Amino acid sequence: MGYMDRLYRTEHIIGYTEGVAGEPTVYFCAPSTDASGSPKTTRVGKNDQILFLNGHITQTHDNNDNIGREKVVESWSYSLMNAGSELDDSGLIKPGETALQEVYHQSEVTPDNHRFFATPDGYSDFHISRSTFTSVSPNDTQKLKSLALAIAKFPRAKAMYGNLADDDIERHS
Repeated sequence: MGYMDRLYRTEHIIGYTEGVAGEPTVYFCAPSTDASGSPKTTRVGKNDQILFLNGHITQTHDNNDNIGREKVVESWSYSLMNAGSELDDSGLIKPGETALQEVYHQSEVTPDNHRFFATPDGYSDFHISRSTFTSVSPNDTQKLKSLALAIAKFPRAKAMYGNLADDDIERHS
């Protein structure tokens, strides 16, 4: 068994960013469910929002501690987009280039105040990737088969997280 096998499965692959030597970072997303298999929800304002699990597997990186399965996040608001430098306050995206920007939005800050920025209606966490995102269709079986090789190749969480339990997740709600 690997870290968070309930998310890191072929049917939950949503896309990838190019990696060095043909080893892309593979992205995953799936509804979060309770023990009975029903979708989990959280109250946001006056509405119930469905929770999703998301994460990725980094196959190559300059820092070896950043290779493997990302710590899975459970959130009600997650988006991916290829952003230009005009949307990047970190300065990681160079003018004229684009890169994947992941965004989590939530109503309050987690106790550790993990990289969140205040917005008019809550807080957002931004992560900039090293390259652009390419989505994958569930019907693209050849591409999915190729990307799924990362699942068996990297069964453990990234070393940077220390010793995570197989079901340890970060909650953004």
